[in-house]
Amino acid sequence: MHIEASQKSLKFQLRKQLRRRRAAVNEDIRKRWDRSINQALVDLARHTCPLTVAAYLAFDGEPDLAPALAELDRWGIRLALPVVQHLPGKSAITFHAWKSGDALKANRYGIAEPVEAPLVPVPDIDLMLVPLVGWDKQGGRLGMGASFYDRMFQPFAGLEKPARMGVAYELQKVSAVPCEPWDIRLHGILTENGWFTFQR
Repeated sequence: MHIEASQKSLKFQLRKQLRRRRAAVNEDIRKRWDRSINQALVDLARHTCPLTVAAYLAFDGEPDLAPALAELDRWGIRLALPVVQHLPGKSAITFHAWKSGDALKANRYGIAEPVEAPLVPVPDIDLMLVPLVGWDKQGGRLGMGASFYDRMFQPFAGLEKPARMGVAYELQKVSAVPCEPWDIRLHGILTENGWFTFQR
């Protein structure tokens, strides 16, 4: 119990520090980094040829993938975005079809979601672009603390599909993300320096 509380405290402090660091990035630098990340995503899609890509819409200083998603949409790749489902007990995320320009509405967290869009089952997703607060080169991921992605990934933890690709800036990298047994590691990362897969 003490170890679990200690891990939670470590995560809380690290999350606070990294969000502050990300928020402090100069707007011109952020735009330059985002252009590089978008190019890396286009390169990754050319390399892996996914049929379905699950992504996110930028929130709280996350890298903005909108230009690359519009490009993938033009290529005919099916896109999906997360929608928070408020269920008894724990809330969860599901993924729903979205095309560049489709209607969106803000959820209770202020994050834009598709409106009345068809469900895209997770096993149909080839590449999942995962937002995060911190990452390490072992594939550790620090999220916002709600565990939406870890719970959703649980049944697919040992599988290569969907490929779990984190999206972040290099300044969000840490030596080791505090991990708990239910935390699911990423297959790779997209940053302003390109895309990389982790040794497994």
